[in-house]
Amino acid sequence: MRLNPSTDSSFEYMTLLTSHQADLWAFIISQIPGSPDVDDVLQQTNLTLWAKQKQFELGTDFRAWAFTVARFEVLAYLKSRKRGNWLIFCDDLMNTIAEEAPDAIPEASVRLKLLEACMAKLQPEERTLLDHRYRSKSGLKSFAESTGRSVSALSVALHRIRDELRQCIERGLHQEGVKG
Repeated sequence: MRLNPSTDSSFEYMTLLTSHQADLWAFIISQIPGSPDVDDVLQQTNLTLWAKQKQFELGTDFRAWAFTVARFEVLAYLKSRKRGNWLIFCDDLMNTIAEEAPDAIPEASVRLKLLEACMAKLQPEERTLLDHRYRSKSGLKSFAESTGRSVSALSVALHRIRDELRQCIERGLHQEGVKG
């Protein structure tokens, strides 16, 4: 089945959904910072948004509606994790973050795009080190053993790489005219 952009409301809805992915991701990460499950919550949010597409009235504020759905998905996630050892914010703090995050999301989207561009400038071994540090469940010690480098040398390298990324993003923000 081929969608006809001029007559199919599903096409318009899909366009809205895909164009707001970076904002939704930034909103969700603001709600559960440091959680390895941000992508899973985003996926669940997308599934819920798709399932509820008939409830959305085209022409209204999709972003606000999607953020509300994402907020409920985050709450469901936190409720399911409450028995675990994750830091759970009090409801007042979560509500404050949820209210203020949408205003910060456009800048977060710019920062995310700049981060991706800055990451692309890194050497492959630097990206591998960052990938291991932030995506792998094994520690830096195992990576040090596999690469023949010391943990302290890797820590220094990580510090240097993060500093390079920070400076690269700040230069990009300056060029974009966004306050850092």
